[in-house]
Amino acid sequence: MRCTAPGPRALLQAAPSARRVAARAADRAEADTAAASPNGASESGPRYVINEIPHTRWPKGIPPVMGAHLMPSGVVAPISTSGGAGVGNVPHEFQYHTEVTDAGIVQFVHFAGAAQGLVAQVTDASRAAIAERGAFTVAVSGGSMIKALAEFATAPDIDFAKWWVFYVDERNVPHSSDDSTHKGVQAGFLSKVPIPAAQVFAIHEGLPVDRAAVNYEGRMVGVSPAVLPRNAAGFPVFDCMLLGTGPDAHIASLFPNSEHLAEKKAWVLPVSVSPKPPPERITMTLPVINAAKLCLFLATGAGKAEIVQRILECQALPGAMPAQLVRPANGKVIWLLDIESSENLRIPQWENSKLFPRTEI
Repeated sequence: MRCTAPGPRALLQAAPSARRVAARAADRAEADTAAASPNGASESGPRYVINEIPHTRWPKGIPPVMGAHLMPSGVVAPISTSGGAGVGNVPHEFQYHTEVTDAGIVQFVHFAGAAQGLVAQVTDASRAAIAERGAFTVAVSGGSMIKALAEFATAPDIDFAKWWVFYVDERNVPHSSDDSTHKGVQAGFLSKVPIPAAQVFAIHEGLPVDRAAVNYEGRMVGVSPAVLPRNAAGFPVFDCMLLGTGPDAHIASLFPNSEHLAEKKAWVLPVSVSPKPPPERITMTLPVINAAKLCLFLATGAGKAEIVQRILECQALPGAMPAQLVRPANGKVIWLLDIESSENLRIPQWENSKLFPRTEI
């Protein structure tokens, strides 16, 4: 028996979907035949060839120097070493974060409750550090934090002789100035507790701000690692950072969109032109803040309600809200708020991914 392959039209007897495919193929075959020969006869050779380019314009490869490869100086542009999109990229500090940070919020009725909550958190951290290595290191900021520190005067069972006190930032003014954070901390806290004077690190008076920053960092470096340990990157690991935030979400003297936020090496930097007076300050850097074991934010009062909501619920452009960059790699962040400062937060909605991290406020 002779077997003959079915022609295109014979396939129309197949299943419906196969019939449609076969019909389209048959139509294309007939069109090819008609296009290839006026009388419908088939001719050998490729069909529908518009243009054929046997080789590139540069058979031996694209020349190394062309107009687009020259920089304005006339120097040949370097050859890209990229391994591909996203390959080998080094994350920058100013970009959105996707990892989870160990953070929490504790709400109190009023400032006094928040201040007492701060004392409780610091007391626990102090006991743990002293039990571990016989010392407790804390870096304090100014503002409302000074008032809260007064609560330590009546705190029981704290071994203040083992405390080492530093300043997250400080104004470059005499200690007698009303602008001095040290003056406020001395009056409201240090004068009421038995911390040895040699273990309190105030800014050196009378130095230009750049030298004041170098001096302060040098004194920090001089503290034994047994008291102030270093992490793998060489930055000091404080047991506790006591932080506040301004109406622009600045922390320490690290202001929005400042080049200081990108510092990767220094422990302390000078600030020559602060957006708020006095203009000269020194400040610890983000790597130092983020090396801490515990970062405590204290934000109370109706005046902080808007910025607290923006920091905790709105994803800002990287660097626009420095408080959002506080993300200790091996520590945790705790916000201590009162009713007024937290009144704009929509905490029950935080589990709803369609609403969080941005709300309608």
